[in-house]
Parts: sequence; structure tokens; C-alpha cells
Amino acid sequence: MADHAKKESNYFLCDVLVLGGGSAGLRAAIAAHDAGTNVLIVSRSKRGDPHTTLARGGINAALGTMDPEDNWMVHASDTLREGEFIADYEKVEVLCKNAPDAIMELVNWGARFHREKDGRLTQRFFGAHTYRRTVFYGDSTGQEIIRVLMEQVNQRKIKMIDNVYITKLLKSNDSSNNDDGNDDDDYHGEVNGALGIDIENKGLVRFVCKSLVIAAGGYTRVYPVSSSRLFENYGEGVALAYEAGVDLVDMEMVQFHPTGMVWPEKAVGVLATEAIRGEGGILLNSKGERFMKNYDPERMELAPRDVVARANYNEIISGRGTEHGGVWLDVTHLRKEVIQDRLPTMYQQFLELDGIDISKEKMEVAPTAHYSMGGVVADIKCRTRIRGLFAVGEVISQIHGANRLGGNSLLDTMVFGKIAGEEAARLAKQQKEGVAGEGGREDAKKTNDDDNYHDEGIIFVVKEPIKFHNEIQEIMKQNAGIIREETRLQNGLKGILELKDKFYSKDNIVEVSKVDDNNSENIVMTLQVKSSLVACEAIIRSALMRQESRGAHHRSDFPKLDDERWKANIYCRKKEGKEVSGTAFVAAEAAEMVLFKQNVKEIKGPLSDFLKVHVKAAHQREFE
Repeated sequence: MADHAKKESNYFLCDVLVLGGGSAGLRAAIAAHDAGTNVLIVSRSKRGDPHTTLARGGINAALGTMDPEDNWMVHASDTLREGEFIADYEKVEVLCKNAPDAIMELVNWGARFHREKDGRLTQRFFGAHTYRRTVFYGDSTGQEIIRVLMEQVNQRKIKMIDNVYITKLLKSNDSSNNDDGNDDDDYHGEVNGALGIDIENKGLVRFVCKSLVIAAGGYTRVYPVSSSRLFENYGEGVALAYEAGVDLVDMEMVQFHPTGMVWPEKAVGVLATEAIRGEGGILLNSKGERFMKNYDPERMELAPRDVVARANYNEIISGRGTEHGGVWLDVTHLRKEVIQDRLPTMYQQFLELDGIDISKEKMEVAPTAHYSMGGVVADIKCRTRIRGLFAVGEVISQIHGANRLGGNSLLDTMVFGKIAGEEAARLAKQQKEGVAGEGGREDAKKTNDDDNYHDEGIIFVVKEPIKFHNEIQEIMKQNAGIIREETRLQNGLKGILELKDKFYSKDNIVEVSKVDDNNSENIVMTLQVKSSLVACEAIIRSALMRQESRGAHHRSDFPKLDDERWKANIYCRKKEGKEVSGTAFVAAEAAEMVLFKQNVKEIKGPLSDFLKVHVKAAHQREFE
């Protein structure tokens, strides 16, 4: 293997290509490098400033430093229960068993997590956790983890390219080049690279690789109020994989965090971390009532996120909201020094953005689209149905089920990032005659020669992409938000499909021969809209199909949990000219997207025995 990724003309050669510079991508890159391959990281964001830096509250592991009774099975139980038992239990086992090692690895690399006076790692409560298991660095844990991972990347001299927007995965239909233990029939082609736009240098670029890891985030920016920044999480990773032929699953499961800022306008959606409630923050309506006693009197503000988000939403629409359409989040009963020690970023954030001192004044908050539980279908080793294509982080699915525990997101990037990187490297080293090898450059240049997008330098832009962008967000806000029902979902689907037809109409497309200062912004927004349309269609179709309420998916016309029919996952597959069939699936052909459901596999082993003893039957979360 070569020591470094190589650039030749307008394309790069590497063994393992990682798409995404967040914690999942960085951890995968480190693992792939340490396994003996040359690695290239390609990131849409600036180096060291991915979406992960916005992860505030902490990272979970059953270390037992505060509560010795905690263990991986309790952690797994909480994770499965919070996900309403549609997560892949084997992935949950891997996540929770490997959590302590992931934390200690970060500590050994220099992570400055909060400690008790006796040196123990401090762990705090997050919503729906049985014990205190969230390790943290103030309220900027994600930023600290990125700092540590970037140090490791830099020490290894792993090449990283910023400000590149990946537009397409390249693959061949031949999947016989490698032997990774799976039958060739299990795969639908083989990945060998990607195409992208270099936003900074205004050019087109090709990446050639032996294996590829997608770590490109989720799809919460399809909603107007989101904790994601304006340039990220439009479903780019999901759309790239889907268009290449990878299935999506659980796309209806979008987590709305209960507490996003509602004022001032420039800060709408910015997260007020769950750590605030973990440290004792309480929620009040405009009448000063601590309303969570009416929704979850036992767990109150530390109830699952979907419960708290719907409670906040219900208070607001029932006329008990604040001036700017929120509820109050109050920590004024806590000592100022505690707030500044445990919540320094939040203290500064509200001071700078809202002009309030949270030790003296209440915060105004409302639900904000925060996390995508659905995404790309991949197995326990992060492999997709395309050989050589791996997925990890928020782009992947079936780790969290119908709802995510706070603190599990950073954890899954560490645990599965390591797995994805190791598996991608193992496959790259097994290649008999890979396109990224010394003798494969001519093959690389010929890859997808019929693709006009790159080889003839033609890119398409739609007229006024900002209008599509705004219309998509308005459709999702009005029809597929926290509370859903048939008529609005049908209206939403109709709107998205009409936009899709308009988006791809010849009258609306403008072809350009190069990327320059005059068109780069519109090109990127066009690509964001293209990705958003895939994600939104999948969200709404899946939400229509799931005729029940489960976790983050709440149907007012089907308000109850229905395990008999819907303890299952809903898949979206790109239509290939034939319907899906078989006893395991219920198929429904819809435009270019085929939906089918598959029952959740039965939990087996020690975890099954533990759950039978310690977990009560799923209870109905229903609001009048």
C-alpha cells in the first residue's frame, strides 16, 4: 500500500476514501490508516468544524463510576426501550459492549472529560437513562472529541480535503473482485470512487478508491427549524447511497429535540442541550406551571425526547406557550458557579444570542429537528449491499430504532467508526487488482466514461434553487412534523412529487460547463435540493405506511402502538423495474421508490433473558 493518497490531474487515488470529516468519518479514517491502508478524508465542512462540534451534552458508557449497578445490558435495555424495540439488537449489543473501551480510548488520546475530586470520570443523567452514564466535557463534548480525533489524524498525516461536495458514487456492476466472506449474489455492484465539486477551487474532481466509507450525516435540514447549520444535513449521504442502489430504512423516524432556541430569529433552532435538564433544568409553560407532571410524572423533564418534545408542542398549540411560541426552560434555581462549570457553552450562547443571563432569566425554547434515526441499510460490520461501500454515523440506521437516547450518537460514531474503518481497510487489502493500485490508473480514468457530468465537464443547475429549498422546508413543516396524520401526509407527498417533477423538467434545468464564482452557490443549493427530495419522499412515504405511533413517529389518526402489525422496519428501495416479493416483505410500488416492511428479528442470548426480567411491556405514550 502507498503511504499517502495520490493526486493525478483532477483525480485522487487512495485505498480507502472517507466521505465526512465528523467524528464518525475521522474515527473510520484513523482505523483504516492503522490497519495499513492509505486513506483520504473528503469533507464538505471546514477542517475541524464538522456538525459533531454542535453535540453538547456527552457520550454514554456503562462505566459505573457514579452508579456501580450500571452495566452494558442495562445500557442496551435503555437503548432498545427508547427505540421502541425496532432497533437491530445485535448492533445495540455491539454499541453498548464496546462503549467503555471507546471512552477509555478517547481518554488515552487526551480527552479532558469532567472528573470528580477523587479522579473518577463524572457521569450525569440524560433522559430515559436508568443510571448516570453520560461522560462529558462541560457542554461542548462534541467539540472536545473532534479536537482529540483531529490530533490523531494529524499525527498520522492522513490527507484531508475540505470544501468538497460529493455528487455521485462511482461503481461497476462487477462484484467479483474481492473475497470478504459474502457471496457475490449478496451484492449489487462494487464501488470504485466518487465524483465531486471542489467548492473552494471551483473545479470538478474524481476520487478513485478500493473501498469507500460514507459518514456524511443525516437529513434534519429538510425542516426549517433544525439544530443543524444551514449548509449541512440535507440528506446528502442518504441520497448518494440510495441513488447507487442501497436501501434506506426507518426514514420516518426523525427526532425533534425538545429544546431549541426560538428567539432571536437568527438563532431559531439552535440547540439548548439536554445537559441543561440533566443538571436540573425544569420546563414551565406561560402560566408558570411545571407541565411535565401531566405527561410523564415519574421522569418529568428526563422523560424520552419524543415525550418531552410532544409535551412542549402540545403546551404551545394549546395556548400555553410563550411570546415567541415556545416554553420556558429554567435553571435559575441552580447556583451560578454550577451553571458556569457544567454548562459554560449554554451560558455564553444565550448571553451572546439572546442577551440573557440564564442564571437569572429563563430560556425560551421549542422543539427543533435534531437527529435522523433512519438512513442507509448496513450490516453489523457497516457493509451495504454494494461491495466496498460502508456507512457509519448518522447516515446509518437501525442502531437507535424509533428514538435515540441522548449521548448515544457520539458513542455510535466512535464504536462503529472504528469498525467501518477496519472493515474498509480489510477489504481494500484483499483486492486482487484494485482500480486504485499502481496498474489501475487507466481503468480509473475510464471509470464511468459515459457520465457526462464529469468527463465532458457538464453540470446542471436549476433555476432559482432557493425557491425549491424554501418550498421543501415549508411542506415538511406543515405536513410531516412532530404530529402527523393521513391527509397532511398525502398533501405533503403530493407537494414533494410535484416539486420533483418541476425540478427535473427540461425547462427548469440550466447546463453549465464549469464551476465558477457566478454559479457555485446555485450548484451547491441545487445538489442540496436534489438530496432533500430523496429524503423527503422517503420520510413521507414511510410515515404514511406506518399506521401507528411509535417513538418519534406520532400519528394523531393512529395514536397507539401496534406491535402486532408494526413491530417492523420500513425499507425504501430504488425501483429496478420489478416489485419486491417474498413472505418476509409486504411490497408497495410507488413511483420510483418501492416500500416494504420486514419484522424486527427476535432478540436472543443473555440480553433476551435480561429484558424479560427487567423491562416492562411497552407502554402507550398518548396525549389528549
